[in-house]
Amino acid sequence: MIEYKKVTKVYDSDIVAVKDANITIEDGEFVCFIGTSGSGKTTALRLINRMHDPTEGEIFIDGENIQDYSPVNLRRKIGYAIQQTGLFPHMTVYENVVTVPRLLEWDEKKCRDTAERLMERVDLPIELLERYPSELSGGQQQRIGVIRALAANPGVVLMDEPFGALDPITRDALHDLVIELQEEYNNTFIFVTHDMDEALKLADRIAIWHEGEIIQYDTPENILSNPANDYVRSFIGQDRLFDAKTNNIKVREIMNDNPFTITPGKTVSDALTLMHEKRVDTLFVVDDYNKLLGRVTIEFIANVDDQSKNIMDIIDREIRPLRADDLIQNKLREVLRRGRSNIPVVDKSNILVGIITKTTLVNLTYNLIWDQDIAQEEILEEGLSE
Repeated sequence: MIEYKKVTKVYDSDIVAVKDANITIEDGEFVCFIGTSGSGKTTALRLINRMHDPTEGEIFIDGENIQDYSPVNLRRKIGYAIQQTGLFPHMTVYENVVTVPRLLEWDEKKCRDTAERLMERVDLPIELLERYPSELSGGQQQRIGVIRALAANPGVVLMDEPFGALDPITRDALHDLVIELQEEYNNTFIFVTHDMDEALKLADRIAIWHEGEIIQYDTPENILSNPANDYVRSFIGQDRLFDAKTNNIKVREIMNDNPFTITPGKTVSDALTLMHEKRVDTLFVVDDYNKLLGRVTIEFIANVDDQSKNIMDIIDREIRPLRADDLIQNKLREVLRRGRSNIPVVDKSNILVGIITKTTLVNLTYNLIWDQDIAQEEILEEGLSE
């Protein structure tokens, strides 16, 4: 847990960058600091790893005052990623990734294993470890910056507008990656941004900064539903406020909670029979604990000559499920772009809990675009009846 207690930062020029900040960030939370340039968000972030020290007040991590640590020792316990990646150009990718583990005196095998595992985790070839940052694309460099921040598995990870210079497609992909890694490692993330869409997609809670003060600190849902004042309303924007009023519902509220499944060990013939009985074109493959493994579709099966073949031989593992607690408004365009008739829904443990159908999403889209007077209850009933 991170606690700011009456924290103020004043620079020599008498500029008050942060004023009397009181904020608590729970373990495992993803918190976004958002505001315009000069709002105090970046200074507030850098106070955590003592790149700046507060003029007044105290900051605690897990009950310990950070002033009791030397800046060097403190930073070895905190991951840090910035927009320019901060990679050392004279060091290989591998040397960059294991910078902190080596400072912590990990043995070389553990360093190497960690670097290779993280490279695979972010879909980068292991061979890139021997290259230099200048030989990588901007998106690849930013992925390296992210895994370097995570290499020593710190309890706290700070990210200062890490994706601001990237193109929208690469940026969206890295958003998804960071969400997955944060859930996997359960780190506490503090992420600085000036982009409200980015904050809404990533954050468990958002701190909106203005002139060194926190104007509102709450969940994305509550900020959209109940902006604290006119400044917050203006910062959010009318379009987002409209979306919040018309579509501020979670995936679990419109999903069908009875997806059709099949287990490993079944054959292609078994899958065909089940599809015919249920009149569906897709079955989701789950293990004995209902954990999602992949899917089989009629298109896959149509290309299989031997119907006695195990379904695990034809399983499609390249699926991107939705989370049950996701806000559907943040996922709507992404899902529709995929063009699939249904999308699996999982909980935080990757247990399959439902599906979202394309028909339901199309109806929601009509409601958002044309502001049709469709009651939310009708949408829910339609989604659950499919």
